[in-house]
Amino acid sequence: LEWAKQQLKAQMDWHARPPKFAKDAELFACLSRRERSALPQPSEFHFAVVSARRVNDREGIRRIVNVQAQLAASGAKPRWYVDEASLKGYKSLGLDAVVGGKLTPARNMALRDAARLGKACVQVSDDIASWDFYKSEAAGRRGLEAANQAAKDAERLRVSPMAAARFLLAKVRGSTLETKPKLGGVYPLGNTGQAFVSEPESSQHFILGDFFVQDVKSPVKFDENFILKEDYDFTCQHIDKHGSVMRCNRMIVRATHESNAGGACSERDASGDRERKMIQLLKKKWPGVFHTNPQRGDTQVIMNWRFRS
Repeated sequence: LEWAKQQLKAQMDWHARPPKFAKDAELFACLSRRERSALPQPSEFHFAVVSARRVNDREGIRRIVNVQAQLAASGAKPRWYVDEASLKGYKSLGLDAVVGGKLTPARNMALRDAARLGKACVQVSDDIASWDFYKSEAAGRRGLEAANQAAKDAERLRVSPMAAARFLLAKVRGSTLETKPKLGGVYPLGNTGQAFVSEPESSQHFILGDFFVQDVKSPVKFDENFILKEDYDFTCQHIDKHGSVMRCNRMIVRATHESNAGGACSERDASGDRERKMIQLLKKKWPGVFHTNPQRGDTQVIMNWRFRS
């Protein structure tokens, strides 16, 4: 804990190194003129890290330090929404931490706090290692081989979380869609080749809960009946309410949320029964939209809004 405190105070990562990012201007140059005119200021965001039980082991503390260091170095002042039992541990690290409760109540508390402040809400997973943007003129590629090559040819920018949030919200606010989105997010997988199969942006696809921006004045909240898969339902609510979302398929976050201890992982059970129950709830609430993913087993789903019945 003492080592962690020292690094956090100095805004260093776990290895006592200052986080390094590409220049914001390199990322913002990838915006259209319309989007650049909508580029928000850093003061327009409320950053919320939803976390639980990470202070109970060395690996969890290491991830906390690395996430907080990147947020602080980028100019963000995040609030950590944590479980009651761990609050003292988070505060002992010098973090701005409050009791958020379980996953979806914590997410909703963060949304309410942002609304009260009149700010866009950025929600961040507590185990993100990096934010990467792949700079490329390439449109979506047919076939994985061509997409893999396009990904290799792209320039990788390691961007700050603040720059990533500003970039996403600029795209949300600068959207030319008739139905204006209020939610922006990143490609949900770490496979860059698969990301380049898709067009650079999509408007009716899943927005990952690990890192997203909800613009001010959207009334959408998380359905607290979901203890898992809550981001799938949240995405559907946004499309249903606002007509679209904005997913940037050239931005990827590196996280370990499905394998490390604590956080949402503690809501999963070894048998997968809880996830299957949540999938059934998704299918009931959004008929036709969700189907079991044949390549990833019956605890994973594919979302296709076009098939809504």
